Amino acid sequence: MGQPLGLALGVFFGATQVSVTAYAVGRGTPDAAAPLYLASPCTSLLAGWAYGAGRHGGSSHRRQAAAAACLTLACLPLIFLDAPLAVGAALALTGLAVPVLLVLASVLTEASVPRAVLTQAFTWGNSASAAGSAAAAALAGRVVDAGGAHAGFAVAVGAAAVMTVLALGGAVRPREHQRPRVTNVTTAEEP
Repeated sequence: MGQPLGLALGVFFGATQVSVTAYAVGRGTPDAAAPLYLASPCTSLLAGWAYGAGRHGGSSHRRQAAAAACLTLACLPLIFLDAPLAVGAALALTGLAVPVLLVLASVLTEASVPRAVLTQAFTWGNSASAAGSAAAAALAGRVVDAGGAHAGFAVAVGAAAVMTVLALGGAVRPREHQRPRVTNVTTAEEP
């Protein structure tokens, strides 16, 4: 996924988790956090299946930018919504973009690095996402303590907006890597 986009996606995940819990607790219904948060992974499962089953034309970079923009638009209402059903619906909408971003991250990573370092490239992207999630949990916790759950959701929106800017600007656009040609080279043995 490229480290900057992976980091931003991790921040989105971490901030969303903390904010959903803060939202449910703030309403006096802490048990509602699990079903609310479950809305996004359920739609992610369906969206991932649908995306994987389809044929897609055009540039992977453009699809990545479109998915990041959709994620930003889907989570923007979380800053303002108060009704649990509306919050659940917005969270469900965010789940539609996540699998597309993850699939395209793999596709673009594979296209941009030599095969010999592909595992390392995937590890760096995943590590950036994990680091972003951990940092965002701490940051969103402080933001929520100061301004409530909606302020925490603003951190998630900010992360999604950063992903969109990075994808649109091509800041993380990997260059196409041409795998080296293997030629048979024979050497003469010295006597």
